[in-house]
Amino acid sequence: MRVDKMIGNTGLDTRKNIKRNAKKGALVINGEIVKDSSVKVDPLVDEVFYMGHFVEYIENLYLILNKPSGVLSATQDAEETVIDLLDDFYKNYDLSIAGRLDKDTTGLIILSTDGKFIHKITSPNSHITKTYEVKTRDPIAENLKEEFKKGVYIKEDDYTARPAELTITGEKEAIVKVTEGKYHLVKRLFSNLGNEVVGLKRTAIGKLVLDPYLKEGDYRELTEAELELFDF
Repeated sequence: MRVDKMIGNTGLDTRKNIKRNAKKGALVINGEIVKDSSVKVDPLVDEVFYMGHFVEYIENLYLILNKPSGVLSATQDAEETVIDLLDDFYKNYDLSIAGRLDKDTTGLIILSTDGKFIHKITSPNSHITKTYEVKTRDPIAENLKEEFKKGVYIKEDDYTARPAELTITGEKEAIVKVTEGKYHLVKRLFSNLGNEVVGLKRTAIGKLVLDPYLKEGDYRELTEAELELFDF
């Protein structure tokens, strides 16, 4: 792998800047100054320093994060985003979000540098199930289970949602499973049936379940076993 690509993948700097700074002696490989940023290195063997920083190579990064309410599912914004919750080490990486959540919705978010992985989770053709815990303003009528199963008509979009699964767990509480990622979908399923969502938390994406030990605002890298849950 070219050393400028290795450094660039971490988000430390652009290739243009890496090339310029290498000529000034900012690139050190295995203890020697290297002024050619196009040289190839073995990321698992060679020791690389750039601008005094050790370059730790990670081919692809996968994070699970428990999003708090009030934080945006965005990589950059004037308001606080999920990226702002990360340590500086992870902020250096070009992370994308798999499955955004509304500002007031909490729960499971996946961030990754792996574009193909992100696309497979978010693609409408993947039909990956997303699971939510829901709290509503009014009691949830029993007949709504059948309405969800048939597919709720979304009046404002003149659109019928895909069949969804509704499990009533309390007078005003339920578990909802959907297989599409339409804007405000769960909220609009209920609003078009005469109720209102007042609390929403995503607890699973596919077979990946939110770690119960992960507090709101906390995150960690996905394990190999968790990555294998996505069998695509």
